[in-house]
Amino acid sequence: MLDNLVCIITGANSLTGIGRAAVYAFAKKNARAIYATDISEENLASLAEDVYKTTGVECIPKRMDASSDHDIQAVIGDAMARFGRLDVYFANAGIAGPHPMKTETQDEFLNMMRVNAWSVYAAIKYASEAMKKTCEGKPTSSGSIIATASVAGVRSGAGPMSYSASKAAVINLCQSAAWRLRGTNIRVNAICPGLIVTEMTEKVLAAIKGNGTMESTLTTSSALQRFGDPKRLPQWQPF
Repeated sequence: MLDNLVCIITGANSLTGIGRAAVYAFAKKNARAIYATDISEENLASLAEDVYKTTGVECIPKRMDASSDHDIQAVIGDAMARFGRLDVYFANAGIAGPHPMKTETQDEFLNMMRVNAWSVYAAIKYASEAMKKTCEGKPTSSGSIIATASVAGVRSGAGPMSYSASKAAVINLCQSAAWRLRGTNIRVNAICPGLIVTEMTEKVLAAIKGNGTMESTLTTSSALQRFGDPKRLPQWQPF
């Protein structure tokens, strides 16, 4: 349960994404407040309204570039000003795309690292400091930082090179941060899903549509031999 906990979730705008599914899952676990954030915001207000209507949990929509220090600090600052605490930060925002090695530019590679890896570094940097602060009802430092990595970050053949490199960075950042934050009661974990059917991965799926060999490779690389459902992931994200 997330009773009385204040949470921030990035990448929550997509109607079929992991972030949106996480907002509902956190609300069902009775979070005190959930910040639903994304660089795109057309679906955030309706998400917040529906969450409150169906669960009674306060959901606060905020436009936020997850890789912007300024934006991250602004949302965390709002949470601290309103509630005096931050308990969970789910660094879920990210980008993907079919970037072939022979055509990918340096700018494209660095943008992938900025959005996917720097966003997690900055989340850990600023969220951990907020989680150390105490208030009435929170007498000691504590919190949970979760980042969406990927199976592509741990093995070859699961994604484009730049995407895979960015997700490997996310995994290492979480491992390193967990060590750096020892003794603070702040946990840092990365989740490494396989190919999840979301708005972000639609282009990837479209690119392999009709290519029986590639589609077979992607599905059989999973023990369940199927693509993932974003609604299944939030069952264990709050950890």
